[in-house]
Amino acid sequence: MIIYKNIKSGFIKDVEQGLIVEILQEKVDSLLKRKTNIAELNSWNNSLKEMAIVLYDQNIPSDSGIALEYNISRTSKRIDFIISGKNKDFKKIIIVELKQWQECKKVENSNTVVETFIAGNIRETVHPSYQAFSYSTLLKDFTKIIQNDKKIKIESCAYLHNYKLDKAPDILADQYKIFFEKSPVFLKGEIEKFRNFIKKNITSGDKCELIQKIDESPISPGKSIQDFLKEIIDGKDVFTLIDEQRTSYEKCIQIIDEYRKTKDKKVIIIPGGPGTGKTVIALRILSACIQKGLNSIYVSKNESLRNGYKKIILENDVEKTYSRARIDNIFYGSAKFSNLTKDNFDCTVVDEAHRLIERHQWTPKGKGYNNQIQEIICESKVSIFFVDEKQIVTTQDIGTIKEIKRCALKEGILSENILLLEPLKSQFRSSGADDYIDFVDNILYDENKNVLNFTNNFNFKVFDNIEKMYQELLEKNTKNNARLLAGYCWNWVSKKNTEKNDIKINNFEIKWNLANDKYYMFNKDSISQAGCIHTSQGLEKEYIGVIIGPDMIYRNNKVTVDYSKKAKTDTSLKGIGKLSQMEKHEIADKIIKNTYRVLLTRATKGCFVYCCDKKLGTYISNKLNELIK
Repeated sequence: MIIYKNIKSGFIKDVEQGLIVEILQEKVDSLLKRKTNIAELNSWNNSLKEMAIVLYDQNIPSDSGIALEYNISRTSKRIDFIISGKNKDFKKIIIVELKQWQECKKVENSNTVVETFIAGNIRETVHPSYQAFSYSTLLKDFTKIIQNDKKIKIESCAYLHNYKLDKAPDILADQYKIFFEKSPVFLKGEIEKFRNFIKKNITSGDKCELIQKIDESPISPGKSIQDFLKEIIDGKDVFTLIDEQRTSYEKCIQIIDEYRKTKDKKVIIIPGGPGTGKTVIALRILSACIQKGLNSIYVSKNESLRNGYKKIILENDVEKTYSRARIDNIFYGSAKFSNLTKDNFDCTVVDEAHRLIERHQWTPKGKGYNNQIQEIICESKVSIFFVDEKQIVTTQDIGTIKEIKRCALKEGILSENILLLEPLKSQFRSSGADDYIDFVDNILYDENKNVLNFTNNFNFKVFDNIEKMYQELLEKNTKNNARLLAGYCWNWVSKKNTEKNDIKINNFEIKWNLANDKYYMFNKDSISQAGCIHTSQGLEKEYIGVIIGPDMIYRNNKVTVDYSKKAKTDTSLKGIGKLSQMEKHEIADKIIKNTYRVLLTRATKGCFVYCCDKKLGTYISNKLNELIK
């Protein structure tokens, strides 16, 4: 969507007359249906004046096209500045990412993320070169006219007009070189260098013709991204489908093909417990849809899960630049749908749908439906939800089968087009030991499932000494294949004071995983820290150690909870304060037990357990001994 379009001379005139900010504000209000905050107004005022200065060069054609705040189709992303024109060989557009930054710091072990001051605090964000490059990749991969017309070329760059390199050199650190070589960064005092870049690519104007054609172009995945996904997902053994996984996958593809014939919106719900291959099926469906030419994306609220599978997908990939940008352009968080562009996507595949919430913390009140399930269904012609209701781990999580059906009906989907598939039953995580999952469920939920001895396939131990448990876990960690997880019963004091440990049990002390560690389940030094539900849900290791905190106990011949023992910094039980004691306990019982169910089912070969409540440890040990006998 074009928010502002003009030729170069017209843009400069709007800036000189002080009209540009007012024009943009009115357009954003009328076209995007949202109000502009003061920070954005100041950003436009400062950065667009700087761009006008850059464009004063008379050798940059006066009839070059200019587009501002270009809203990329299929996304909520907006390109700050676009210049269009021609040279002797190609029709060209230049994407410019504008930043007012004065400094930034590199983030270790990342070639895409930096740390800088944003929205009143120091935060992690993507490197400007990578951001501009990812926009160019998105246009190339999904814009039909660019795929079909080989004479169209896209360049990208970033302009940080306040940034002094001598004071903050990390912006050009070697780890980001792979991107700023393809998408250069221009800094304070580099106007001539920036002008030369523009003049090299654009020698004659096109009066916004190319910008207009791109905006009007159909959206469809091109052959390059189709082949890419086929290679990195379909071609990897880790994404091979087995038994029921294959059946669910083929049923989804059949339903998607039915939609293409009837044009009746569909909602598909696929229940499945831990390790049943929900994410593998989701990614294979995504790949199949892209290869069919369908505008499709993968969605999960869980950032750790998204980052984890991005890492798996891109492992050993040679072409890191395009690969990373392409994955980022089809992997999204669940908050992206609040714009409510009806039927924006052909297919949205939602992993960990049980973690969807009523209103994202950054969504303004009154905007959208304030219900992520309904927002996804609104924006998607086919919505596929993978659900495990026993992995609902906060009071904000709303992703139940009942709620998905309710939202689908509210969105006008016919009941016959809301399809609940057979639950995925085969358990692939714990060495195929379905009985281990049943054993955990019997303990946590007092279920009476018939459990066979699983200990030949899965190493499960209960320790009464946490130091011994951790030592055995370290011994198992021969190839970065073990992790320590814990219930959130200890405040995260090391976030502010890195010299202090968080979890303290007798003589044992350890920190929570680091604030900037987005790959806790993958980084080699993570075994020296403790992870929690937020960094482990949906992911796995061969061996897991679980500290069951004092929030789960054994009293009066049953497993129960004491939610007063949760850490003050834990928000999983947010909002229960006004409820009756009975209601509080009922909700806390479900949330806390579901949390430990997730932690106890992250392993493929063995799980070691230490219980802060000795009676609980004894109870679990006795249940295990009964099983072995």
